[in-house]
Order: sequence, then C-alpha cells, then structure tokens
Amino acid sequence: MPRAALKKVLIVDDERDLAEPLARRLVGDGRFEVEIALDGADGARKARLLRPDAILLDLAMPEMDGWQLTGLLRADPRTRGATIIMMTAWLSPDLGRRAAAAGVSRLLLKPFQEADLMDALGAAI
Repeated sequence: MPRAALKKVLIVDDERDLAEPLARRLVGDGRFEVEIALDGADGARKARLLRPDAILLDLAMPEMDGWQLTGLLRADPRTRGATIIMMTAWLSPDLGRRAAAAGVSRLLLKPFQEADLMDALGAAI
C-alpha cells in the first residue's frame, strides 16, 4: 500500500526559538514536511512558492503582522485554500470574531500543548 504524501506546513513566526522546536516536533511526527519563515514578507513569499496545506501563523510580528499576512494569503489564488492556524499570546474580547472574519481556521493560544496543535492540524488537513 503506498504511503500517504506528507502534508506541507509553513510556520511563520518571528521568534526562531519557538519556530524551530515546533518544526522539529512536526517533522518528528512523520506526517509533515515543514518550512519556516521568520517574518511576514518571507512567509508570503514561501506560501506562494510552497502552497502549504496549513500555515501556523504568529499574530504579533514586526512590519507585517498575522492579520496583514492573512489578508494577503486569502487574496492570492495560490494560497487562498491553505488552512491558517493563528498562534498568539494576545487576548482580546473580539479575537475569535476577528479571526473568523479574516479567514483563520483555528486559534491556538500560546503557550499551547502539543496535543492541541496536533488536534488543530488533524482537523484542518
């Protein structure tokens, strides 16, 4: 029986100390091929090239934040269908509503458990 293709995941987070261990956990799971972008502009470029199944996107980044990048991704036919899972430690009363309106599939509040991440990815892709 042929092995299932690896799901492509793009992690966009300006904190390398968070992005790299997260990538290692996903690759170690054996179901994911993972790329990292350390800012919004690189995230947009890599998303257009890679066409990932899911994008793990940090909300608070300098220059281009998660909201701006989500808008670019949803406007581009090459990335419109990717699942966006937004990661944030920032809470606000309208966060869930705003995320849904922007096209975010799921919110993960930092720090999140690995089981929550795998649940979000499993449900999304």
